[in-house]
Amino acid sequence: MSKVRTALASAVLAIAGVAVVGAPASAAAPAEEAGVFRPADPAEWRGSCPKGDVCVWSGHNGTGTRCAWTGDDPDWRSGSVQCRPHGFRVNSIWNNGHPGAYDMVQFFSGAGYQGPLYDPVMITNRPINADSVAIRSHRWV
Repeated sequence: MSKVRTALASAVLAIAGVAVVGAPASAAAPAEEAGVFRPADPAEWRGSCPKGDVCVWSGHNGTGTRCAWTGDDPDWRSGSVQCRPHGFRVNSIWNNGHPGAYDMVQFFSGAGYQGPLYDPVMITNRPINADSVAIRSHRWV
């Protein structure tokens, strides 16, 4: 696993409130420096996401256009939920799914689950901010 993926996984686990055993204390630094994902500021958070869904927003802290799914979507432009405006970049993510099988979400840059982006996003007890990530499809894993 690359340093960025290790850092991203550590950051997501920390956000979810799960202890990362054996991870070096500096593991989160590269992802924070790269600005990929980081915890949303609870005081500034504006969005809501139904329990069981994964939600994304075009703005930071749950602002802007919101799209929400309960299941997989192979193409955000023509799938079950058409996330509009087409091609907007994701700046907030909340995996508010249920624990158990298929409780992480893998995002992809292309339609049909092509071009996986980062590691799957685990259930989090609060949303995370992203930096203008271009996503086209996702699958619960």
